[in-house]
Amino acid sequence: MNSISQAISGSQASLIANTYGQTDKGVDGHLSGEKVTLSHQAAQTPEQTTGPEIKQEEVRFSARAARAQKIDAMAKDFFASGQFGLGDIPKLIQRLHQDGILSESQLSRLGQAGFEIPKADEAQPNLLEFINAQRSQLQATKPDSVMVSILDDAETVLKQMDSLDSQGLNQKAARVSAQLSVFVNGDQAMTDADRSMWQGLKSTMQLAASSGSSQQASGQLQRYLALSKRIT
Repeated sequence: MNSISQAISGSQASLIANTYGQTDKGVDGHLSGEKVTLSHQAAQTPEQTTGPEIKQEEVRFSARAARAQKIDAMAKDFFASGQFGLGDIPKLIQRLHQDGILSESQLSRLGQAGFEIPKADEAQPNLLEFINAQRSQLQATKPDSVMVSILDDAETVLKQMDSLDSQGLNQKAARVSAQLSVFVNGDQAMTDADRSMWQGLKSTMQLAASSGSSQQASGQLQRYLALSKRIT
């Protein structure tokens, strides 16, 4: 596996204390930026005496709006087709960083949390196919397993990557990542190929959890990342 520092040139590179699905608190902060104002003064005829005066129109595009556009474009490019797989993870990291969606400090925290990029294989399914296959097996053999709910949440995150700045989505991705860390590093017997897929799913959840603007500040997410590091 490769570390996150190898994916971006020049960038810094009890197991679960609470029950799964609890409401997280303590994540705050937001991306701030100066607004860009585009002014347009409509032309007026000389010595106009009738009709209302045409007022100056101001159109403001905030940093948040520009960020939302980049997130939407990223989601369309990587996740809209449903074909996102392990080989796309390095490219996703590059895109998130280049577009400013994933900051240097967020990259650093991911590296400190033991973020890894599993080796990709062309024969491997995409993440949604993997989720569906694993969930079907569990529903047939262990329908009450908590892993069914974890896989449901992972699927939701992958299908809602255009809402990457949603605090609720960030927290859901963080919970899934922490649970998958426990699972992947546990005593479960699995093939190397399956382990790589579970690791890739966990890493994608880590990226989703860390990329939200609300995650700039410390909070519940950092506790999940710390947990992930301890059990990795």
